[in-house]
Amino acid sequence: MIYINEEVIDKWLDAFEEEQAFEKAFVQMINSYPDMATFIDAETQGLLSEAELSLLEFLTAVICQSCTEVLERQLHIPGASLEKNEEANWETFNAQGNKQFTAILDVFFSAYPQEDLLALVEDSLQSDEESVVSQVGREIIFISCKSIIDTIDQNN
Repeated sequence: MIYINEEVIDKWLDAFEEEQAFEKAFVQMINSYPDMATFIDAETQGLLSEAELSLLEFLTAVICQSCTEVLERQLHIPGASLEKNEEANWETFNAQGNKQFTAILDVFFSAYPQEDLLALVEDSLQSDEESVVSQVGREIIFISCKSIIDTIDQNN
């Protein structure tokens, strides 16, 4: 797939500051990609708070809109690929042991073909005093978004 750069990502971050634009894009995305909608919903069954789910939905919309713009066509996002990538990403994540979250993520950036998209996710999950994302939520959101990026990159 073509590399999705920071400029394209920033464009969609700016566009989605307007809540109506985000909501319209999110509904369109859910309707266009039912396997991804199921994947996101399966990840949230009691595991993410409402704020964490909102962040996952927002990041997914930015990722999909950025990729769609650059590729100039509808994406191919098969459910089986999402599940396969998620399983592989959890294996990699869990193999890192008891390292700090940011240290664990370093392994995912090594020679990654869509580094700017992954950096978007990592930056969105940085913990600070105002963070609404729990440790478990950060892990789930990161692995979910990484799996979506992997699937789009591999299938488009």
